[in-house]
Amino acid sequence: MSTLRTGSSAIAPFQVPREDGVLPVPSTAGSASPDIVAFVLQGGGSLCASQIGALRALTQAGITPDLVVGSSAGALNGVAFAADPSIEGIERLEALWLSIKRRHVAPFSLRTLVMAVVGRGEAAVSSTGLRQLLRFGVGVGRLEDVVVPAHVVATDFETGAAVVLSRGNAVTALLASAAFPGLYPPVRVGERLLIDGGVSADTPVLQAEALGATTIYVLPAAVTKETDRHAHAVLLAAYRAVGQILDERERRDVAAVRGTVVRLPAADTPVGSLIDFRDTRRLVQAGYSLTQDWLAQQPAVMT
Repeated sequence: MSTLRTGSSAIAPFQVPREDGVLPVPSTAGSASPDIVAFVLQGGGSLCASQIGALRALTQAGITPDLVVGSSAGALNGVAFAADPSIEGIERLEALWLSIKRRHVAPFSLRTLVMAVVGRGEAAVSSTGLRQLLRFGVGVGRLEDVVVPAHVVATDFETGAAVVLSRGNAVTALLASAAFPGLYPPVRVGERLLIDGGVSADTPVLQAEALGATTIYVLPAAVTKETDRHAHAVLLAAYRAVGQILDERERRDVAAVRGTVVRLPAADTPVGSLIDFRDTRRLVQAGYSLTQDWLAQQPAVMT
């Protein structure tokens, strides 16, 4: 389910200039431009709820993708959206998110924890609940059955390389992409043992470009504000350090993209856990409002 980001390491919205230094204008639905538009959905567990609002705002503005690429929880949003890229489909995805509780995705038990600690278990929790949630919410049986081509990014457990899944069982692919090391067990797909896509490509812009995208919209997960609710300073420092590593990798990957990358504004939240869903409703609205405001400041996008 990817890694927590703290507000101190958030990246502001940006565009990557062409070689001549000019900021290119993103393409839109109905444009004569030959650009191939991708929506890239960052991983981030419960913090990916804000992407639902962003998808709604983009869809209402007539900005539609030619392909969707997602990592971890962002992959769930991406595949569900690709299965039904309409306002009605987004509303169903929002209803799914509003129904999720921690016990659905991380049903901790003393037995499972003890087994993991003593090395007799693969993970701290069973992935059964997450599998059931995905089966109910994804909307398609196989990745190739979606309306908009969708691609799920996971990580090869042995090599650490990013693996793009574009065909096959959708639930299995999403389960692999969300298999956060230590929390969920790895998932075998074909000959590979796969784990969370955020380990190798939390924001898979390079994968989107390799799939043909020339204009990439990055839909970020929310970032966590530092508040008094974070009782453990050491844990918060670890979260911040990992977040900074992922942010630097994102900057590096974006800089390597030859086309246009547009990163939408990220919502913030006091939530300090990737399996804490108490702020879901507000995050959905925040993602919508922030994206609407951003679009209003981009008149060229609306033409």
